[in-house]
Amino acid sequence: MAELAADSRSADSPPPPMPDDVLREILLRLPPDPIYLFRASSVSKHWRGLVHDAGFLRRCREFHGGTPPVLGFFNFTRPPLFVPKSGSFVVSAATMHHGDWWPLDCHRGRALLISRRSKALLVRDLVTGDERYLPLPPGFGGSWEWVRNCAALCAAGHADHCDCRSCPFLVAFIFSRSCFVTSACLYSSETGVWGKITSINTQGDQLVARKQMARVGNTLYCLLDNNLIIEFNLDTYSLDVIGKLSRDLLNSCSWHVVIMRAEDGGLGFAGGERFNLHLWSSVACTDGVVTCQHLRVIDLERFLVPEVVALCTAPVWAIGYAQDADVIFIEACPNAD
Repeated sequence: MAELAADSRSADSPPPPMPDDVLREILLRLPPDPIYLFRASSVSKHWRGLVHDAGFLRRCREFHGGTPPVLGFFNFTRPPLFVPKSGSFVVSAATMHHGDWWPLDCHRGRALLISRRSKALLVRDLVTGDERYLPLPPGFGGSWEWVRNCAALCAAGHADHCDCRSCPFLVAFIFSRSCFVTSACLYSSETGVWGKITSINTQGDQLVARKQMARVGNTLYCLLDNNLIIEFNLDTYSLDVIGKLSRDLLNSCSWHVVIMRAEDGGLGFAGGERFNLHLWSSVACTDGVVTCQHLRVIDLERFLVPEVVALCTAPVWAIGYAQDADVIFIEACPNAD
């Protein structure tokens, strides 16, 4: 009887825990969408520690190709506002509406939006649903006539970029208070306040263009609406005009340019010409004009379905750039007929 009781207790006892090395190998082979690791981290504190370990995240990134996946895209023309690439998100896309929010930027799964009603800023994790509301900078009037551009960034010094959502973030805010003055300031999630406002006189009739900014090292670059390039150094907190895009570059892509990080690591640009995507890298600034090296041309007809090519008479446009995933978004407009 004693032996039977002992066997019964042995059968009811839980199995021994899985070795960490084996568990890491299983977690490593989950699909690359962040939601799967997020769900795994909710199993227990032990699993959470394994998932958030910097070494494991580095291995996971390398195992899945070295670049993070594209979670989806924001749709400016029709609902839903956010279109996920897959249906595996914790956050429902239906919770964000065109009438309430306007998307400004997205970085490592963190979306930066502005309220159409209160004009408050919102940083939202598209995977977990975590939200943080930010006031507008004290020097910003809040009127829609004050043209602005924004970027959500990992905090300076976070070089590994393995688990950005658990790290502090920055929000850069660049705006034009008039046709002659452009200003910039920086918000830190660690301090919860905006830094000082730095301004420059652009000496002409131009405003900040509502186009995506590019980060190269610890410097942000954006365009004014007359194609001047301004840089905001996050270390020195300085704002400067570095030059103007050349007419040759603009003519080759129908004057529609996306500013981005180039393949060589410097400041670059992308633009469409018919079904060709042109990529450049800035070389120098001479007499106020930024000269660029033409890196290569990508034939987009190889990637577009024949039906799209047949219907499109207008050139394709480069409309956005996901820097971390090295993905350029293209708009192809079909014939009105």
